[in-house]
Amino acid sequence: MGVTNLWQILEPVRQPVSLSSLKGKTLAVDLSLWVCEAQTVKKMIGVVTKPHLRNLFFRYSFFTSMGIKLVFVMEGEAPKLKADTMSKRNEMRYGASNKHGAARTGRSLFKSILKECLQLLECLGVPWVQAAGEAEAMCAYLNAKGHVDGCITNDGDVFLYGAQTVYRNFAMNSKVTYISRIRRRSCRLFRVIPKM
Repeated sequence: MGVTNLWQILEPVRQPVSLSSLKGKTLAVDLSLWVCEAQTVKKMIGVVTKPHLRNLFFRYSFFTSMGIKLVFVMEGEAPKLKADTMSKRNEMRYGASNKHGAARTGRSLFKSILKECLQLLECLGVPWVQAAGEAEAMCAYLNAKGHVDGCITNDGDVFLYGAQTVYRNFAMNSKVTYISRIRRRSCRLFRVIPKM
């Protein structure tokens, strides 16, 4: 769900870093983020049968070729408080006429896509963990406890859950590979939010 306007507030402390500078680091990836991003790439719509698998495979391959280890985090059950927001999103995507059926269809389709991604990760021998609830909460926990060096997610809730270092806005082309980094310690805003 995110925190309204958080990324704009954090813009002054955002640092673009090259992926080569992350060699040897281990990062937790909010798997849902990569799946959702793949679904919106216009060049792949109607051309690539399973853009989520293509995106996952090539991104994972690229990160590992840079010497970066990834641990994927699978979304668990959404909290009850999030149900209204998810319902509204599904209504916007699938229309209001068949509200409940559309919501179930959209959510079950998303879960089946995530399952395909997990099958690919297992075939490649890539580590992944199942979150009890929100994936970004598990990413933040792994980061706060020192099990990973940072989190890759676009969900600002990750800071509320205690993440210390967040990476977002991954860009890759033939000349430049960079990602934006925001560190909790760089921002005075987080001094009022207790550390987990």
